[in-house]
Amino acid sequence: MEALENYPLLIDHLIQSEIPEDLFLEGKVITCAKYDQKYAENAEIRLEEEFPEHIIGCKSLEKEKKVVTVTSRNTLTIRESSKLSIEKKLQCDYFATSICSLIIGESLESYHVFFGSVIGDLIDWMPNKEEKPMMRKGHKGMIFSIVTDSTRIFTISDDRTIRMWSIEERESGPICTVFGHTARPLAVSVDPAHNSIYTGGIEQTLFCWKYNDSSINLTQKIPLSIGVIRKISQLDKSTLAITSQNGDLLKIHVGNREEDQETILKENVINFAHLKEKLVILTSKNELLLYESSQMDRIIFRCGRMKHMTSSEESVVAWQHNMLVVIQSNSVHRIKVSMNIISVVCYTGFVVIKSIDGIITIYDFFDTAKIRCLKRFRPKNPSLMPVVFSICDEILIMGTTHGELYHTDLKDGECVLSLSRRDSFEIFGGKEVTCIRPIPKTSTFMTLGKTGIWSTMRYKNGKMEVLNSRSFAASSRMAWPSKFIEWNNGKELLIVGFYGTSLIIWNSTTGLPMFETYCGGGHRIWQLNPSNDSIFHFDFIKDSELCRQKIDLKSKEYLISTAHSSSIVAASGSRSYLITVSLDGHLSIGDNKGKSIITMFVGENLLCTDVFEDPGKSENSEVYILAGGGKSKLGIIRFNPKDLQNYGIFWMRHVARPDEGRIVTVKTCQITHDLQFFIASYSSGVMEVFRIIEDSVESMSLLEIEDSMGIASRMDFLNGKLIVGTSGSYVLSYELTQDGKLEEKMRMKLEDRSGVTSLSIYSDEIFYFGCDSGHVYRCSSNKITKIHSHLSTVVGIVPEKERIHSVSLDCAILTSDSTNSSVNRKPTIIDMPNGMVKTGKSSLVVVGDGIQLIDNL
Repeated sequence: MEALENYPLLIDHLIQSEIPEDLFLEGKVITCAKYDQKYAENAEIRLEEEFPEHIIGCKSLEKEKKVVTVTSRNTLTIRESSKLSIEKKLQCDYFATSICSLIIGESLESYHVFFGSVIGDLIDWMPNKEEKPMMRKGHKGMIFSIVTDSTRIFTISDDRTIRMWSIEERESGPICTVFGHTARPLAVSVDPAHNSIYTGGIEQTLFCWKYNDSSINLTQKIPLSIGVIRKISQLDKSTLAITSQNGDLLKIHVGNREEDQETILKENVINFAHLKEKLVILTSKNELLLYESSQMDRIIFRCGRMKHMTSSEESVVAWQHNMLVVIQSNSVHRIKVSMNIISVVCYTGFVVIKSIDGIITIYDFFDTAKIRCLKRFRPKNPSLMPVVFSICDEILIMGTTHGELYHTDLKDGECVLSLSRRDSFEIFGGKEVTCIRPIPKTSTFMTLGKTGIWSTMRYKNGKMEVLNSRSFAASSRMAWPSKFIEWNNGKELLIVGFYGTSLIIWNSTTGLPMFETYCGGGHRIWQLNPSNDSIFHFDFIKDSELCRQKIDLKSKEYLISTAHSSSIVAASGSRSYLITVSLDGHLSIGDNKGKSIITMFVGENLLCTDVFEDPGKSENSEVYILAGGGKSKLGIIRFNPKDLQNYGIFWMRHVARPDEGRIVTVKTCQITHDLQFFIASYSSGVMEVFRIIEDSVESMSLLEIEDSMGIASRMDFLNGKLIVGTSGSYVLSYELTQDGKLEEKMRMKLEDRSGVTSLSIYSDEIFYFGCDSGHVYRCSSNKITKIHSHLSTVVGIVPEKERIHSVSLDCAILTSDSTNSSVNRKPTIIDMPNGMVKTGKSSLVVVGDGIQLIDNL
């Protein structure tokens, strides 16, 4: 992140984040929020009192060294700025609650206050000149934000309007009222120097407006896919800071947006391709033209009667009947084959042809002096049509229109069916394979299909193995995911596809949208060519015209982001990893400091997760992750740390039990170094034990808990013993046998009738649990002792040698020593904690509406 002193307005966006001391501005920063704990460690002066009302506005009067605050009950307070002590309070004579405010003026004599109320009134009050405020009527819904350009004020409301008002003409109505938003607009910003207004809200779109003395006009809408927009600030003449409801912070450049508009290069185009500095065009007159450059200054090759064309990044192939023209960067070849051609696909120096007799032929054009036929075969499915292929570790992988995969060894061997349409139906849905991308230095490759599934596969011992298949974050908004492209010197992988009339670019590494631009529809014929590190030229055909748009990926820069678009509901930690899941269906794997390694969509409404990293094995031993949620779907992930870190390779399988309700909790259990079990607890009261056998997940046993005990809401495992806490206030102990059976060893009914909400085993004889009542207990030798109490539900427990830590919905961490003689209370910066885990050797992590790492507690 850039230093905050370059952009002082960013401090207002970071109220909901923990800010390191080295990023603070020089001088003083005044912030306000109800029950705010965000600046506890860094604030020089802090008021610990609990304000009975929300503070909705704050202004510093520098010359008089005063601070003015206003609240939701229209109370105005004047404080001395050095100590924040109260000097005066004024109450505005208005009956309704206010949501937003604006304070203008630089002195106590001239300051002027505006309130936006919940019933749509704009309250205009000059405290030193009048007792009663003026009410400006116009809005028909709650006013969410007020800004000014020094002579006018602008308001946005739940009635979906923007209204412009004169500051001086107080008795008149709005100067102008405009519509444009189709859902709640929550944020507004004004740029007086360029007569611009920027608004946003639930639509996840930035609206750009121009205004003059009497009107406001909409000029542009920029989709952001950031979540609900809550605040917009102008950093400089062309840069905005935008904050979303889920905590993301985006920096977007809005100046010179006209450069992104289309430029038309040539008419009457049916197909085209770029080969380095050359441009190949197939026209509506069946002419194949090769230009010296994309500027079309000189034709260097012309060929008539060519009707069809396909291309890759290194080759172009055009054909008609049985005549084939192959164009590479430095050569052009004409080939006449014996049968008429149905389809052609090319990749690097290889060309795959299907002829009218149903035979598929693979040609090698690498050596232009010796063009050779590598393979000829007749597929069992006569309707097979190759559409994409790639080379992976000397193996040619080919995808078809029906979602099948074929492979052949380039050195020797037949071309065989790798995955039939039936075997790959969950991945491609019987539809076209759109992209095959090999992962360098491995025998692994990734595929995309029209259904929006992203899969990773491996060719091993002559067979094709599916490692995982998942929906990437954009699949719900991308009807045709088409291609992987590398960015940022290969460090990040982007997914490009189409939705409706727009091209969408999504960052698969971070799970964030990168760009979205209108292009008139989903195009089969297009190219995305890099101009420099951040700018791409998007070329496509629309209405027989070759069009170009400039895409600047750095025009939108995420400064702060989470991997989730909703609150984190559960987490698990190990020596090297932090795993988080949320209701949006995403699972994020991060290192032990919370830095994201990879984010993936696992299943809808995720509720629980667990990670197992064997502490007795090397750093490259396999790691297991479980995730489950509201769709009765258990996800099991397995990976080698080096494969995940370097190539993003992992193995994943799913098991669904729709009759058992949602998955409440999950646990990984290791009996021996080579024997691993996975346990899922369902809301129906059933616990199920699974095991991985030959890359498939098999059910080993089922155990149904009696109705009177409730459901197994929390589980922990150590040395063959499984401890279960139930919603019916029972604690149960089971032995997990080597054949995957659970044998009950102990059952206790708790005096605390509120149900177990957190559980952690410390040793063979001691474990801790927390309840919905807020109490935390230790169980040793079947004796239960209360440790300490929270004010609300306990959501996380971490035991250590000398201490026990717990966190609850009261936003506090309680720490007790081994003798229970002292209890330390520390507030969290997480407004709604949902869990606490331990990572690394000593770090505690609290998750909820964000992530807080605590190294010294």
